[in-house]
Amino acid sequence: MKQRGLSQEGLKIIACVTMLIDHIGAVLLPQYFSLRMIGRIAFPIYCFLLVEGAHYTKNPGKYALRLGIGVLLAELPFDLAFSRGWSWGYQSVMVTLLLGFLMLLCMEKTGNILLKILIVVPFAALAEICQTDYGASGVILIAAFALTRTAPKWLQAVVVLVVLGLVPSAMIRIGGVRFSVELLGILAMVPIFCYSGRKLSSSRALQWAFYLFYPVHLTVIWLISIF
Repeated sequence: MKQRGLSQEGLKIIACVTMLIDHIGAVLLPQYFSLRMIGRIAFPIYCFLLVEGAHYTKNPGKYALRLGIGVLLAELPFDLAFSRGWSWGYQSVMVTLLLGFLMLLCMEKTGNILLKILIVVPFAALAEICQTDYGASGVILIAAFALTRTAPKWLQAVVVLVVLGLVPSAMIRIGGVRFSVELLGILAMVPIFCYSGRKLSSSRALQWAFYLFYPVHLTVIWLISIF
């Protein structure tokens, strides 16, 4: 029987498209804040996929190496797109994901839930020190997905919503109620809950295409912004 629901590739495409919309809104069309709102869906999906990848990978070293290469390839396009030049003041989300993955590897070494939670602390602190995109909140969100991986879906959604509330962000008003725009990231749980766990292709080229999408799309957005 075929598995129903979103494939891994389908989930990655949703993350890529919503991230692209977010960055277009941030750099090219800042007057359309709705684009940034749509973009809140991307990061929780990437965090979820990172946790799944860490759980199933047979070669953590190669996984970490790919993330490391992603960090190196993404930093200059990220700086150009958002800072108009090289900057050490703010690091791309790829650094957040790399720190999160290293944290997950350490968490897997123990079955003690308290120790798992304590392991989060130094990695969250390092994300803040390095001033990565999403910072400590991003690392904590990755940990939240890992710690609730086998929990009921409703509980996972509640935990994710609480963590999203920790992310510093602009406030929006809907129906007279003000709340953090990052809370819209809870909408990412809809495609995540539809995820079937199946993978359509084991192509290395496709795998690298998803990694390269981040630096490539930022480069294109930067080029458009200067012309």
